[in-house]
Amino acid sequence: MDNSDQLFLAFLEISIFITVAQAFHLASLKYKLPSIFGEILTGIILGPFALGTFLNSIIGLNIFTINNYLLLFSQFSVILLIFAAGLEHGFRSLRSSGLYALLAASIGAILPFVGVYYVMTFFTSKGVALLMGAATGATSLAAVSSIIEGMGIQREKFVKILTSSAAIDDVVSFIILSIALSLIEGIKGGYLGLLKTASFVVISWIIILLVSVLIIPRLLSVVSDNLVVETSLMILFILTVIMITLGFSPIIAAFIAGIAIAESRKAERIKGMVTALLSIFGSIFFVTIGAETNVLSFVNLQVLEIGILITALASILKFVGILPFAFLYTRKMKHAIMTSFGMIPRGEMGLVIASLAFADNIFSQNNLSEVVFMSLLTTVIGGMFFNLSVRKWLSSTQ
Repeated sequence: MDNSDQLFLAFLEISIFITVAQAFHLASLKYKLPSIFGEILTGIILGPFALGTFLNSIIGLNIFTINNYLLLFSQFSVILLIFAAGLEHGFRSLRSSGLYALLAASIGAILPFVGVYYVMTFFTSKGVALLMGAATGATSLAAVSSIIEGMGIQREKFVKILTSSAAIDDVVSFIILSIALSLIEGIKGGYLGLLKTASFVVISWIIILLVSVLIIPRLLSVVSDNLVVETSLMILFILTVIMITLGFSPIIAAFIAGIAIAESRKAERIKGMVTALLSIFGSIFFVTIGAETNVLSFVNLQVLEIGILITALASILKFVGILPFAFLYTRKMKHAIMTSFGMIPRGEMGLVIASLAFADNIFSQNNLSEVVFMSLLTTVIGGMFFNLSVRKWLSSTQ
């Protein structure tokens, strides 16, 4: 079978994955589960570690495989997802979030990172422990956004700090990821070397972000409306290449590009394009994560133990990090608790970091499974407790 035939088999595989993932997504809406559950489940079921190999043998064609074409679309998918997150946040929302949201997001991301890193050093290498910690930092609002909209509580005061903290939380977690990747590459000088590395990453982040926010919107303002979509994609990948050259991850570049482009007067047109692309390709990243995950690893006692351990640490330390600042903002303990529950789900960000670590051969198959387990379980736990607490307390705290 020549390369062109393999390409068409890959296109068939991707189209099947997208269709089945969408079907699972529609089914998950009934149970108010985030879409990533259906997407990951699609990959696990149809991947080469489960039904994929069996189906290939029946059909007589190598359709369900982890191939370079699937990985290419997966990388494109994750860049789109992170770019869309930056577009959604924008620089204005980060700037106007307030001191309490900033402190909540920062402490709420740093505590799980430090706690999980410290504990995991007893079980694995420092490089793996660093990225395990980084994967537990960022919150995903995907699990609770449907509840917020469905219950009509968008105007509640605690929802404001919840969404604002989640926006800043992504920035803090990306900085943590940058520091972790720099540390894995190796530094000298003990704590002084660590301080220098952290300072370099933070300063570089701030400079690149501010320069991007100042230049990119002005550049787009002089571009014809007929070319603004194509130009925004070009800017995205130019910034990605620049940041890769500087030693940053491409997903960090995608996030900064999204924040900068969100400041443009033509941002809504670009958001429409990204939404359209995500409706087709958005699920491919999560399906690929599922396909790369060996389903048998979930019956491995060590994987389950580590998965439960980092889930507990991620949930408790995030809750503890958010609670005091949410209380100072809302002045109501029940509202602060609801906010803290809403910040527990990890979802997308943890999976993005796990995928990056697995692709770079830092994570083993078991490490990947542990983070997938943590991401899904924290999403279930956080979404469930947020849902229950809102239904129980909201009317009585107004």
